[in-house]
Amino acid sequence: MSIHIAVICSSDFADRLKQIEKELPSIRLDYYLYRIPQDSAEIIRTIKPCDAVFFSGSLSYLFAKKEVECLPIPSHYLQQDETSIATTLLSITKKHEIPIQKISIDLIEPQIINSVLGDIGFIFLPKIYQIDETSDVKAIINFHHNLYESNQTSLAVTSMQLVFEKLQQLNIPVIRMIDPRSSIIKGILETKNKAEFAKSQLAKIAVGYIQFRANNLPTESDLLNFANFFKSELIEIAPHLYMIYSTQGDVLNIFDYLTEKEWINISSKPFKVAFGFGIDIQDATHNAKDALQFAKVNTAYIITDEKKLLGPYPHSVRQVQLQASEPKLAEIAKQTTLSPANVSRVIQFSRTHNSTEFTAHDLEVFLQVSRRTTERILKKLVDTGFAKIVGEEMTYQQGRPRAVYELNFPTYV
Repeated sequence: MSIHIAVICSSDFADRLKQIEKELPSIRLDYYLYRIPQDSAEIIRTIKPCDAVFFSGSLSYLFAKKEVECLPIPSHYLQQDETSIATTLLSITKKHEIPIQKISIDLIEPQIINSVLGDIGFIFLPKIYQIDETSDVKAIINFHHNLYESNQTSLAVTSMQLVFEKLQQLNIPVIRMIDPRSSIIKGILETKNKAEFAKSQLAKIAVGYIQFRANNLPTESDLLNFANFFKSELIEIAPHLYMIYSTQGDVLNIFDYLTEKEWINISSKPFKVAFGFGIDIQDATHNAKDALQFAKVNTAYIITDEKKLLGPYPHSVRQVQLQASEPKLAEIAKQTTLSPANVSRVIQFSRTHNSTEFTAHDLEVFLQVSRRTTERILKKLVDTGFAKIVGEEMTYQQGRPRAVYELNFPTYV
């Protein structure tokens, strides 16, 4: 299965990356274009389900950093490093024959250019404008324009597509900072590695304990509720203590989107829940036992493989409340004729599912509804363009192959 990466970049960078996509096997790229890097924060709210996000530069990443930190998937950005600076300067000396001191350049980390020129023995430096998240595009344009008009420079080098276009309109000689082909490929592959690592972490084993009071044991209905809730069989290891096996991803997803109502309705008897993550079953079991010591009545705690204590749940849960008044949710509900609650649950499924692709069975298990209801929901989403069929899988020797779906609207809000 390919890794699905959302690329946030300028149109120029997208055109360049599309030329080398064939060198990136098992990677699928979707492009989200900005005019200026500041737009990247808003773009984050529009990306569709994917495995990772890649920014074409550190500036666009900086502007979206707050939004990126809320994403449940990894991100990466292409750094403007010594290779990029050296390649750009080499291109200038070869094609333009302009002295370094007659160049104006905007970039994020001026010390890089100082280091590159110092290493090769250059005494003179170009005119430098340091960009940061507070930088104004007009100020950058004026910097290059004023230096050129006063005959202090003969060429401008910019890291921003919009600045490049504006300087061209002013008839100022300008080139874009060059991102070497090798650096772009390396950046995309590092993003892929981050996505695969995140998936592998979520697939690690988790051991859980569910403890009841000895004089207040659970009913069969209570045990069934826990088994359905954690999607795992309960193993009785004592008259009042049960063990379950799951994965880190499933456990974190359950608690991340847990509601008070779901938690209250899970059992008619008082209980404690504890989970442990670890590098193996023994380590995970040990952490689960330690976590159980922290749990109070009707609460849950987790101890990770890094010995971090998470909880108490459900009170510390990072809940995402999707109200019917939200424009996106209301619009999808209106067009599909699905209830806002069903749309909300589908979005919740997308955030917790470990792949951008899924089957009707995957959604059915999550929603805890009948196959017929699930297929009706999917049909309405497909008919209105909010989901699409991207393939099929044959699980058994006989019978029809299962359709494989992908949601076609933003779910990271």
